[in-house]
Amino acid sequence: MTGVSVSIASYLCEDIVGLSNFYAEVFDLEEVMDLRSDIFRGLDADGVTIGFSAPVAYEMLGITDWADAKGTTQYLTFEVGSRTEVEQRTQKALELGATLLHDIYETYYGAYQSVLSDPAGNVLRINKFD
Repeated sequence: MTGVSVSIASYLCEDIVGLSNFYAEVFDLEEVMDLRSDIFRGLDADGVTIGFSAPVAYEMLGITDWADAKGTTQYLTFEVGSRTEVEQRTQKALELGATLLHDIYETYYGAYQSVLSDPAGNVLRINKFD
């Protein structure tokens, strides 16, 4: 064991409230109220915080060159408890404004998953390893 863990995985987005609400509803996640501010929201995903940072974070982090970056370079995979849950959470995400990018399918490595984009255009997967 290395002692390394992920504490926060963040999205930079225009609408931190709307996008955090989307993920909270799809995955039944609770907000981490101690982190709440005008420029940040965080959701507890079993010990990892999924963060939603306002665009001012580009400047705060010294990464303004990335503010207009295009293309998906990362995505989050949400592990759920059953194949049925993959289907149910995928449907809920679609009802809340997500776009289905790949129908639910069985991967070559034995997972059952869907691939979507959230309302802000970020890619996510809903996954169940068998």
